[in-house]
Amino acid sequence: PRLTRAVSNFDVRHLVSGNWVAEAPVGRGTKLLDGASRAVNGAIGNWQLSGVVRWSSGLPFSVISGAGWGTDWDEQSSMVQTGPIQARTHIDHGVAQVFANPSQALDNLRNPYPGEAGQRNNFRGDGYLGVDTGLSKDWKLREHAGIRFTWEVFNVSNSVRFDVNPLTSLQNMTTSGEFGVYDATLTKPRVQQVSLRYLF
Repeated sequence: PRLTRAVSNFDVRHLVSGNWVAEAPVGRGTKLLDGASRAVNGAIGNWQLSGVVRWSSGLPFSVISGAGWGTDWDEQSSMVQTGPIQARTHIDHGVAQVFANPSQALDNLRNPYPGEAGQRNNFRGDGYLGVDTGLSKDWKLREHAGIRFTWEVFNVSNSVRFDVNPLTSLQNMTTSGEFGVYDATLTKPRVQQVSLRYLF
């Protein structure tokens, strides 16, 4: 086991998250248009903006030998890095590629020698920045009843984070004809939803 000692597959080295709720200072009881009529206040007063932001560094992954069982175990060994290799997600011939130069990456890797397990999780995919936000307003109808309008946007920047899991996405085996290619994402495209609720 000590030969394959490394960070876990789900290791996130850095993670920053935050959230906010802010009410627009417009309408009755605020600094702007405090004396607004009921109709004006119903249109522009007391809107609320909320959101969540999450930034994280990338997840780790290994490069697997297409012809190496260095420890005579049922799983193929990881490759051993012999030179500089840059992981940089980019679009190459219409597909998402994890390595800046896949050919150079292969040139700077070797199969493990007998008894070696290779280097596990010594590369990292890209990090992720995601922002979700919502805009809402309440209208009071009676003492214990009202209407709430909400407009929510998930993944505001439409950011993409590719999946480095070799079981579901990343072609991380050296003998793969698509070495270094991503097949799936961890994120969903921007989604918006609008709701109108009666509260009682």
